[in-house]
Amino acid sequence: MWPVLLSISLVLGIWFRWRYKNRRLLEIAKKMPGPPALPLFGNALKFMCQPEEFVRVLTELIRDYGDVLRFWLAADLNVVVSNPDDIKLLLTNNKTSNKGPQYKYMADVIGGGILSGSGIAWRKHRKIATPNYGKRAIESYNDIFNKEVDWLVDKFKSLCKSQEIDIYKYIVQCTSYTVCQTLMGLSKEETMGLPHLQNLIDNSPTLYNIVFDRMTKWYLQIDPIFWLTKSSQQQKQFKQQMTDLSTTVLKLRMKKLADLDDKLYLMNTIEDSLKNTQLSVIDRFILSNELDSKELIDETFTVFTSSQEASAKISSFLLLMMAFHPTCQEKLYAEIVDVLGSEDKPITDDDLKQMPYLEMAFKEVLRLFPIGAMMQRTINEDIAISSYTIPAGSSLVVPVYHIHRDPRFWEDPDSFDPERFTQENIKKRPTYCYIPFSLGPMDCLGRYFGAKLIKTIVVKILQKFKATSNNHYKNLRVIISISATSLDGFHLNLTPREVE
Repeated sequence: MWPVLLSISLVLGIWFRWRYKNRRLLEIAKKMPGPPALPLFGNALKFMCQPEEFVRVLTELIRDYGDVLRFWLAADLNVVVSNPDDIKLLLTNNKTSNKGPQYKYMADVIGGGILSGSGIAWRKHRKIATPNYGKRAIESYNDIFNKEVDWLVDKFKSLCKSQEIDIYKYIVQCTSYTVCQTLMGLSKEETMGLPHLQNLIDNSPTLYNIVFDRMTKWYLQIDPIFWLTKSSQQQKQFKQQMTDLSTTVLKLRMKKLADLDDKLYLMNTIEDSLKNTQLSVIDRFILSNELDSKELIDETFTVFTSSQEASAKISSFLLLMMAFHPTCQEKLYAEIVDVLGSEDKPITDDDLKQMPYLEMAFKEVLRLFPIGAMMQRTINEDIAISSYTIPAGSSLVVPVYHIHRDPRFWEDPDSFDPERFTQENIKKRPTYCYIPFSLGPMDCLGRYFGAKLIKTIVVKILQKFKATSNNHYKNLRVIISISATSLDGFHLNLTPREVE
């Protein structure tokens, strides 16, 4: 009996001490609307739900409490902001230049690098990597983009015409090989020889599911409990395979760099010279001497997984939307034929610039299925927004998925309609109700790389195949697992087009 009473007294003592220490935070939080919170747990129990229910739970909170609401994940205060003007102010403010505490669970896997980190080290690493995501560098990737997508098209040609396939499984193979040969600087042969490559390609979605579960389920944030789960063992195995792959990549690039002359000149990024394209992101990390061995391993895998998985998912969603909306597909196909004809030839930047409907369809897919479905930032100092003050020590949450489907800004918001992105329609909406790549200094580094790769994939596939589905858009089940994704995969049929 005494041990139980002692434990309860200890917990209560810690709780009251925390409340006294954070009394100012609590006082400001009281002024904001939000659901009633339980002692110790806060609102964490509300998020103990199936993945497909998470979207509904947050939707109901925003509906019930408005553009600014607060909820507690145990002792962490989260402030959800949905007003576009407030979002612009917050995401471009240096008081929100650190990612929120929930990113810790991503950093546990891939380190605090250019995807999951923030602060001084993050800024240095991002600056080092930036040249390889610029327009000049992306133009130099053109041959590899086309060759790998041609391989993908040939793979689809070899499949049975009547076979329903999950296209993501094939597209992610293509994007993975493309990333290895561009951003990572490997040859095709070196890529195919990487240890565990196929396992990492296949299991990346599972890893993101584990990370998101830890972000949203309070009990999995208690390490001893997480260590007892199957997910912990999967994560541990994944990290070991990730280390093996990254170590191999680094050895290959160090050997290549040892044979290069004039390495320091190649690191000169003041001018966007053609020579800069000779260096991969991994080369830049090595030559900078800014990263220790663990950071090099973490950033190498970050470059891989942040580019291949996102590009494959958006490509798959875009093709799935074309299958669900045949009128849109035929309009896009007519545009493709008008620019390219039916002949096989490499797709260039100039070709893509002549496809405005492709650009609108791409933007609509990013609206409905954003890669960064939610963003969290740490508030370093009090910030006054339109209706409240967000206190230092809390976390800002920007519900991108929900803002992109807010009926105040989007008519029939859950429907797929590329015409939303005509210049005329864009002018009718607040600018910052659409933020697929975030805003400010922490925006998406790979947006141009991903956009070109995705468009190349979609154009080459639709040039040769008609996409159809046995399902219907109304039955699509979308979940948030870091990014928005399809719970049931990306199943469709590809029928070769008859060339007239």
